[in-house]
Parts: sequence; structure tokens; C-alpha cells
Amino acid sequence: MKIGINFLSFRSYQGTEVFAKHLISELLELDHKNEYVIFASAYLPEEMKLKADNLIVESININPEKTIQMGIYQQIVLPFKLIKSGITKFFAPMPSIPVFYTGKKIITIHDCAYDRFNEYKNLAGRLYIKSMYISGKYLCDTIITDSNFAKNELLELYNIKPEKIKVVYPAVPKLPHVDDAFINETKHRFNITYQYFLYIGITRPRKNITGLLQAFKLLVRKRSDIQLVLAGKIDTSFIDIEKEIHALGLEKHVIQTGFVSDKQKAAIYKGAIALSFPSYYEGFGIPVIEAQSIGTPVIASKTSSLPEVAHDGALYINPENIEDITNAMEKLLDNAQRKELIENGYKNVQRFSWKNSAAQLMNVINGE
Repeated sequence: MKIGINFLSFRSYQGTEVFAKHLISELLELDHKNEYVIFASAYLPEEMKLKADNLIVESININPEKTIQMGIYQQIVLPFKLIKSGITKFFAPMPSIPVFYTGKKIITIHDCAYDRFNEYKNLAGRLYIKSMYISGKYLCDTIITDSNFAKNELLELYNIKPEKIKVVYPAVPKLPHVDDAFINETKHRFNITYQYFLYIGITRPRKNITGLLQAFKLLVRKRSDIQLVLAGKIDTSFIDIEKEIHALGLEKHVIQTGFVSDKQKAAIYKGAIALSFPSYYEGFGIPVIEAQSIGTPVIASKTSSLPEVAHDGALYINPENIEDITNAMEKLLDNAQRKELIENGYKNVQRFSWKNSAAQLMNVINGE
């Protein structure tokens, strides 16, 4: 059997891409009976490139950021390519499928953040995402989602039949080993000179970065020898973080690293007092289990999927309450508070496995 996989929209390497890379990589190791074809743009990042004996990669010279052009390709050209290639099933590890393809379609809808928050860069993007969610309901055989919270969101907002939705948890991305020398080198590279709290991820409104900065400002008033590191691609489409930092007078205390490699990510996790993750909304929240796996305490919101994912391996806060976030950070300056969270985090991440997740996906592909 020949199975198509949609990587066409991937140009960066963040949450959705991390999920896709690790899940498909494990699937290719697990399944040697089927043949797989990945359709990707020529802009696919190096971190996303996979190789396997049973894998073919078709590279398309279209920029994923050209929404209309990419949409036309996926909906008009791609269905013919799939038929010509003899592909009988098509899996999208993101909410994007060729509507007119008549084979079995499996779509991934990670959450309903686009329904809950106005985070569209343009009208075309908004309409396309909405149409994909509706297509998932009516035209796909199975919808994969990240958590029971995300499943319940789909049930509530789209009234999809429960049996059509399968929860496939992400797991911990494979981070490289780093020693103390590399941790210190990474700190020096990013001008980290004090103890620091870490946020890693995108900077969209639902991530509550503004609330985190305000909370950190209150902490700095008590402790001037402390920093906040914001790691991940800098995106000013929704929030100008630099402007927020300047308005709060935190220029000497907040560092934006921009994109970090996996090795740098491991180093800044290991060096941090804690991961501060005060999101309003998460379909899963991979940084939470990344931090737990590496022995970094977690501060997380008691909202959306985060209690389901972090269990008792996090210190929970109300993301609407700035002082609550500040108090949590202040607590974790105490090593005794951190020790219990670290131990609980190590235990919690044992629940998640890419091999198990890939086996679940393989069962869906095989119709089991």
C-alpha cells in the first residue's frame, strides 16, 4: 500500500513540525510493509528532512508562505499527483488536506485555537484553515488530535462524531546530550549572566507573553539578579515583544534568542530555574514535557490541556492573575520546591512514547 504524507506547509521548525517529524520518523521505522511518499516544498527546513528505505520525498518549488498559491496547488494539482502516484491513503500531520482527493484521508487538527483566538495573518489564511476544519468533519475518514481536551473542543465547536476522532499524544522530542561546558557556552552566546526563567515557543496572543513579562517585572522589583529568556522564532505579526520589554523597562533582564538549534534548546532548558508556560490555551504543549524530560521544573497554566499533559509535574497558575505567575516564579527560586517538581516530571514523561503514538497512527492507516 502506498501512503502520501503532507509536509507542504512546513517551512519552520516549531510545535506542529516537531510533532510531524518525530511521529513520521517513528512510523517509518515501525512500518516496513507500506511505502510512503512525503510531499514537501523546496523550503522544507533541514530538521524536517527524513530518509528511509520505504520513503520517497517529492519536492515542490512553492513557498508555503504564499497562501493562495499553496492552497491552489494542494486543492487542484495535488489530487492528480496522488492518483498518478498510486497513493490510496493520505495523511496530513496538520489541518491541510486535498479536498478533491477520493482516497482515504486522515487529517490532524491539533486544537481549536483559531476558533478561540483571532490569530490569522490574513483573510485568506483564516478562510483556508476554517475550510480545512470543516473538510475534516465531512470529508476525512479520521481526525487525529493531540489530547482529550482538544477532542472535546472539536466535539463542542464542530459537532463531530466522537468515534471519528482519535487522540494520539505527542511525545518528548529527542534532544541531544549537552555537558556543562556547552551549557555555559550557550549562556555566553545569548548573554545570559544570571539565573533565569525560560519561555520557549511562538509569541502569539494565546501564549500570554505579555502577562509573563508583567509578572516578571514584579519579580525583578524584588530580585534584580534574574533574567527571563524568550526562545524561539521572533514573530512581530501579533505582538511586538521588543516594544513590550521596553515599555516595562526590562531591557537588561529579558533576552530574545530567536530560533535555537536542538542542542542549544537542551542547554537552555538545563540551565533554567524553570520553564514558565502561562498560556491561555494549548492543544498539548510539547515544551512542558520537553522540560520535564530534561529535569527542568515547569510552571504551567491550569487551563486547556496543560493539567492533562503535565499531571503533578508542574506548579499551576491562573494565567489571568499576574501576581499568581510572579508568586510561582518566586517559589521556584527555592531549590526544595524545584526538587519535587523535577522528580514528578521525570515520572510523568514516561507516559508518552513516539513508538506508541506511531503504532496508533499505523492502526488508523491500516483501518484497525
